[in-house]
Amino acid sequence: MAKLSQRLLWELEDIRQELAAEVRQLKPEEFDWHPRPDMKSAKALLQEIGTMEKVCMAIAAGDPELEWEKAVSWSGEDAGAILSDLDRIRAETTTFLQSAADGQLTKPVSLPESWQQYFKGATVEPEELVRWVARHEYYHLGQLITYHWLLGHNPYKDQA
Repeated sequence: MAKLSQRLLWELEDIRQELAAEVRQLKPEEFDWHPRPDMKSAKALLQEIGTMEKVCMAIAAGDPELEWEKAVSWSGEDAGAILSDLDRIRAETTTFLQSAADGQLTKPVSLPESWQQYFKGATVEPEELVRWVARHEYYHLGQLITYHWLLGHNPYKDQA
């Protein structure tokens, strides 16, 4: 496996371990909770993480653009089912990265027009799409940690 692929896989795995640990701490009644009516719940954040990864990896592979609302078939509504679905999506990403040479990850691919605003152009390297997925997941992990704090779970006291 190429060195670049290994680094990307390590980054994705590190973030996912932290995300899964945070989600496992949520009580079932906290999974659908959101701080304000106009904010997403933990469940919705996780589904967005999975959808973003699925859509971005299709672009990275040069596949046709996936419809956001139809990109993932969720197997259930609880934390366990959604984490399993995230694992399934990540397995697809892992397969792509394990089979990709460094040159494939750095050779630009076409972006759908609706995505060009995020990457400032008509093309992007697959490596950058993977990093986008990682940053996006890490961003939402931070939100989940904040939600957990708002629900009264202090990680400093919980670890003691």
